[in-house]
Amino acid sequence: MAARTKDDTLPQIMRQMETLAKSGQREQFAAYCRELLRQYGRDTEALMRLARFCQKHKWHGGFELFMLRLAERLPASRTGILVTLGEHLLNHGLHRGLAHVRAACAALVETAPDKREPLLERALAAAVGHLAQRDDWEEQVKTFPEAVRGDLYLQLAARWGTARPADAFRAYRRALRENPDAWPGEALADVVIAYAKTLEPSDPAAARQALLWAAEYVDDPRLEAEAAAIALEAGEREEALRLSRRVFQRRPEDLDNLSRLVGLQAGAGAWGEVAAVAPAVMAAVARLNPWQRSDYIPVLDLAFEAWLRTGQAAQAEAALRYLHVDDGWQAAWRRRIADAKGG
Repeated sequence: MAARTKDDTLPQIMRQMETLAKSGQREQFAAYCRELLRQYGRDTEALMRLARFCQKHKWHGGFELFMLRLAERLPASRTGILVTLGEHLLNHGLHRGLAHVRAACAALVETAPDKREPLLERALAAAVGHLAQRDDWEEQVKTFPEAVRGDLYLQLAARWGTARPADAFRAYRRALRENPDAWPGEALADVVIAYAKTLEPSDPAAARQALLWAAEYVDDPRLEAEAAAIALEAGEREEALRLSRRVFQRRPEDLDNLSRLVGLQAGAGAWGEVAAVAPAVMAAVARLNPWQRSDYIPVLDLAFEAWLRTGQAAQAEAALRYLHVDDGWQAAWRRRIADAKGG
């Protein structure tokens, strides 16, 4: 017959537990908890009180012992008990808590979505908080049910972000392999741009590959713009030109990309293409504060040169009227335009 607690001997038992714990008698304390489990293992109320008492005093082994028995006795509450146990142990730096969180996830993925979400979110958050501090996070994620691996990778990547771009990039790669329909959005773009900057000095090809991979998942022209800049730095002018054209179609106001695009077109002798882009250059520079415009004189020079070379001096003259840059620069171009019209 199960031990009864009507006379409530638990306060006395708890005092004995406290005495053993405070005296540092760990083996005796553990043995006493096992004896209590034998005596009260069928008394749910007593198990709850003993578990709460151990939790309050941070006696993790005792808390784990009583909580696991509660999980056996209360199947409807088992996953919640395991999540609470796992959270407690992990929060106190005990790695074995991950096993309880993993077991909870395995049970939760078999549960109806409307009944599992709050607990599953807690379980994943506990796992991510722990895994983010481990070097073997990739191997550990693989031990979780397949249904939650993608979410774990995504949450790890979001947690690290641009502070740990290499790890975040790997996590995003694995997340999208597990769940190709995931949509990490701008966060992925920020991570990959940061990762590419760290990778470019040693392996520019890999940096560009990472950016273009991310561009397949995120609608963010910054990715191709960064890839174009890396290609140009590596001397791959055709690839840089191809990517810069794509960026221009989506971000015609991007002055850094315009400068690169116009420079590449002019270098290839494609003055007609430069002239076609020139109005976008003028509009982008005109949006700047007057003291910023002189930084873009090189690309302005190419735009005006293209107009003159393609017989569009009138277009150049009209642009010069509303574009206020440096007085000396503007005077020089007025003379060039006048000569072209006079000729």
